[in-house]
Parts: sequence; structure tokens; C-alpha cells
Amino acid sequence: MRRGDALLVVAAASIGLLLVSAGYDLSRQDKAGVGLTLYWFGLLLIFVPACLQLLHPQTSRRVRMADSLVLGIGLLLAYLILQIYQFTRFDEMLHVRTLRDIRETGALFTANPGLPVSPRFPGLEVLTNAVAQLTQLPLHLAAILVIVVARALLIVGLFHLAEQLTGSSHAAGIAVAIYSCSPQFFFFNAQFSYQTLAVALGILFLVLITNEDAGRAEAVLAAGAALALAFSHHATSWVFVGILAVATVAALTQRDRRTATAVLGITVADIVLVVSWAVVSGPMLNRYLGPVFHDAVFQLTGIANGTGETRKISTDSSGTRNPRWETALIGLSLLVWLVTLAPIGPFRRRPVAHGRAGSVLRSLRLLHFIYPIALVATVAPKAAEISVRLSTFIFIGLSIGAAYSIGCYVDGRRRLVRWVVTLLGTVAFMGGTLMGSGLDWNRLPGPYLVVADGRSIDSSANAAARWAARNLPAGAHFAADRETGALLSADGNQRLVIGVPGGGNSGQILFAPSFDAQARDLLRRGQIRYYVVDQRLADGLPHETYYVVNGEAPKGTRITQTELGKFDITPGSRRIYDNGAIRIYDVSGLWEGSAPAAVADE
Repeated sequence: MRRGDALLVVAAASIGLLLVSAGYDLSRQDKAGVGLTLYWFGLLLIFVPACLQLLHPQTSRRVRMADSLVLGIGLLLAYLILQIYQFTRFDEMLHVRTLRDIRETGALFTANPGLPVSPRFPGLEVLTNAVAQLTQLPLHLAAILVIVVARALLIVGLFHLAEQLTGSSHAAGIAVAIYSCSPQFFFFNAQFSYQTLAVALGILFLVLITNEDAGRAEAVLAAGAALALAFSHHATSWVFVGILAVATVAALTQRDRRTATAVLGITVADIVLVVSWAVVSGPMLNRYLGPVFHDAVFQLTGIANGTGETRKISTDSSGTRNPRWETALIGLSLLVWLVTLAPIGPFRRRPVAHGRAGSVLRSLRLLHFIYPIALVATVAPKAAEISVRLSTFIFIGLSIGAAYSIGCYVDGRRRLVRWVVTLLGTVAFMGGTLMGSGLDWNRLPGPYLVVADGRSIDSSANAAARWAARNLPAGAHFAADRETGALLSADGNQRLVIGVPGGGNSGQILFAPSFDAQARDLLRRGQIRYYVVDQRLADGLPHETYYVVNGEAPKGTRITQTELGKFDITPGSRRIYDNGAIRIYDVSGLWEGSAPAAVADE
């Protein structure tokens, strides 16, 4: 293809980014309707031209690679525009805390109360800190650079993996387009969170071990990728161990002794590596992942028995709903991917490979066929969390298998066929993005919302965090709502208390009608010196399930001004900071008799 064809895709993506930026700006001005329209037009300008060119049989391999990078990084930048000055998503702020601990202490594994398992898998944070030191960039810019490089590695790795498994650069480019439609691609896997780097490392590992002509340098690089993956994310490392294990079984069933021996050796080595690190972090991993799987099984069992409550699609815990057209798009996108499972029509042709590539391909096809099971699991809230996370890996297999079929189908057919496929891809892209990013308030900036991820981090919250960093003792025990707590833990250098030793949690203190003996006991056992109270919590139910933590109060219980007001009327609790929206109280006098500090208004 001509160079100009690639430049057209770059130009369209650039205009798309401008439209997305304009949509964000209008949303900040409380013009969310127009802002959302520009937002979607911008995203489609990034997706559709790249998709059309990747579908064209005559596009050169070099241009396909360029288009794939423009698509992947263009969508990443559309997300990062909102994060250019500060990470405001809940998961990101938890990882920022681990990053700052590494930077300030020079040591690994410093406790992170907000996400205790994070310091045990600090690959992302270690790399970011190294980049900051080498480049002298601020930590935030270094983190953005790492995210961009991780996305580029993911795209290039997926392209090469698909090409190795299918023998076609045409299919490789289409695979990237399909993967960009996966629910977590645009939103979660663009965040400063361990999975963003780990998935890219996992795909790089597969590319290297699938290449039978690889030499010693590639083997060393593959070992390094496996080590970095095990050090970066628990769940992702286990998923890739599973992929290797199934690939080993596939090689054995094909009676390919040479391939089976090689893949088995790689699998055993990776299992030893992952298990060794899991043993070191075992108790912490059990406390972190155990309740998630327990709750998922409990909810699914309850639904099967007719006693459980199913998850409400496109509705958050405050009762806010997305428009019906968005729900319909999600349903249509799921239908599109389910059709790819049936060996009919365009999907009759499947890729065929031999040796290591054949074993890995069979393993990834199994991931593809897990897709319907993952969809069924979304009926329960906790199971839905696991299912959506699993889609990141399911779409590796789905994208490669479906890409080969689609590539064979459009080859030699008229332009209209490519436009129809692109239209279906557009539906799948919008549906996947909607499914992975939740409700509209989560996609666009705007006024404060009660416990609503980035929409709860505003100038008032940032002012409180800056004041706490300057005026409160480093590492002081404090409690707060879900979002403000994560912010003060990350930027205020305080020690967040959620679960209380001996049972209970800091959210129960917030809901207590008064500082009775039970509330004071929770403060004492948690050694909570400061409580950060956002007065706006009483404006409505939380958009993110709970105000502080699960188990704080019966589901659907709304916090009241009376409950918040107890901090101002109880002797021993004194306000030391107030910026109108957020107040910080020294509550140590309620449990240790400490003298109150002077109030500071801002």
C-alpha cells in the first residue's frame, strides 16, 4: 500500500483525539449530552479507518503494523487525556501508593493497606521508578510513558503472535482490530494497574516460546519475560501457566514428542517460577482472592437456587441507568462474538499450525470457547468482575481465530463486504467499550458524584490531600470513604485503615448514629487518629456499591447528615481542617484522650 494510506489513518486518529478532548471539555461544563456525542465520534474516527485498512487484503505488512499501533495507542491516548495530570481511578491510586513507597523508601514490599497484595507484585511500580530515575521525569509522567510502552508492546506482540499462529499478516492486523473491541482494552487495561503491563509481558512470552527458530538470546528474553510477569501480577501469570499447560496436553495428544518435550519443559519451568512466588505471597493472596471467589460462587449458587439476586445490567448501585440503546449495543456485541464460535459461513475456516505454534493455537482456541461460560457468569455481581477480567485473555484466542476466518472471507470480495464487516466491528467495539467502562458518568468528567471513582476526585479532595501531606504525621492512621481514602493514601502519605483488627471495618464508624462504645472500640482497635469526612456523601447512594467497604451496612442503606454530624457534636472529636466539602477530624480524643488540634479552614 502507499505511504499515504497509513497517513490517512493517522490523520483520522488525530482528529478523533481532538473530538474526544472536546467531548471531555464540554462534559466539564455540564454539557454531557453533546460531550458524549463528540466522545463517540472521536473514538470511531480512531477505530473505523484503521479497521477498514486492516481488512483490506492488499495492505502491506508494514502498513498493517503501523495501523495496528495507531489504533492501539490512539485509543490509549483517548483514555489518558483525562489522566494527564493525575491518576484519579480507584485502582490507579492504590498502585500510586506502592510506587511512592518504593520511591521514598528505596525498598520493596512496604505495606499498602489499601491493596495489601500490591507490594508483593511490584513489577509495574519498579519499572516506573526506574524510568523516572533514568529520565529524571516526574513519577506521573514516567508512569504514563510506561503505560504507552506497555500498550505498544501488547500491540506488536499480539500482531507477531497472530502472524506466527496463522501464517498471515492480514489475519494479524485483523486480530489487533478485534482485540481492541474487548471489554477491558479501552478502559481497564489502559490504567496504571498491574494487569496493563502483565498482559503485554504474557503475550511477549508466548511469542518467544512459540518461535521454534529462536536462539539463545530469545530464550533468555523469554525467561526474563516470565520472571517479570510472575513479579507483576498474580492472576495474569497463572492464566499464562494455564495456557502453557493446555498447550502441553495438546502436543501430547498430537503425539508430537519433540514439541511436547519442549513445551512441557517450558511449562514446568514457568510453574516452578509462579508457584515459588505465590508461596512467598500465599497468605496475602488467599486473603485477597479468597473472598472474591467465595462470593462469586455463593452468588451464582444463590441465583441457581432461586434465592439470589441477579446483576442489573447497565445500572449502578445508586440506581443510575445507562440509556437503552447502550444496553442494546452491549447485547449485539456479545451476539457478534458468539457467532464466531459456530463453524458456519465466514467462520468455517480455522487456522492450522504445527509444532509449538499448533499447540499454543489449540490452547488459545480453548480460551475462545470459554467465552459463553464467562458470559453466563455475568449474571452475578462478583462473578461478573471475574468474567470481565477474564475477557482480557479470552479475546487473545478469540481475536486470532476469528481474524483468520474473517481474513479468508473478505479476501477477493468487493469493498461492500469490508464495509459490512467494519459496521459489525463498530457495533462490537462500542458494545465492548460500554461493557468494560460501566456507565456514562464513568467515561466522562463532570461535577462531583457520590463515591464514583474518578468523578469523586475533584479540587476539594485534592486540596484535602495536599493539606494532609503537609500537616499530618506521615503514616498516621486515618479512615475515609472509598475514593477519598485511596487519594489520601496515595498523595497524602497516610496509612488508610479499612478492616479493623479483631473484626469490623471503618465504614461502620461512619454509619454509627453516635460515637457509642462500639464505634469508639472500632477507633481504638484500628488506632484511627483522623477521620476524613466528605459532607457530600449524604447527597445520595454510592455509585460504586459502598461508601467505604463491603459490610459497612445493609445494601442500599443511605448515609445521613445526622451520622456525619456526630463528628462535630461529640466531645473528643475536633475538626482540624475544613474546605467546605471535606472535613478532617482528629478523633484520637474519643479513644485515647489526646488533646485536640486547632482547626484549619481552607
